[in-house]
Amino acid sequence: MSAGNGEILEFYLKKSSETLMDAKILADSHRWGCCVNRLSYSCFYIVIALIFQKLAKRTKTHSGARNLFNEYFVKNGIVDKQMAVFYSILMDKRAKSDYDDFEIFTAEDVLPLISQDEAFINTIQKLIL
Repeated sequence: MSAGNGEILEFYLKKSSETLMDAKILADSHRWGCCVNRLSYSCFYIVIALIFQKLAKRTKTHSGARNLFNEYFVKNGIVDKQMAVFYSILMDKRAKSDYDDFEIFTAEDVLPLISQDEAFINTIQKLIL
């Protein structure tokens, strides 16, 4: 059984929102590395939703989403370059947290990312809705 376009879009919008909530719970528990992971995925899911809705394309990789986002939305001035910079930084932090030995994040590293993540998601949601 395959889902319709509206269901797919709603799935990724909901997944983005829920993953942001998970990040906040992890921040409250001082689980900084896990929080970075969830923050990056909340942005990843909203970018996937944007790409799906506006370009009718599907991607499941981080690099694919980042490339399409930059190519179609940032280069064309639809999304401010600073948003793309934040998204790239967040993706890099997630990779370091997940894969680098002894990569440790602190509250000072992560707490500012939460409000930036919310701003990123709100900006992209306005383009979708």
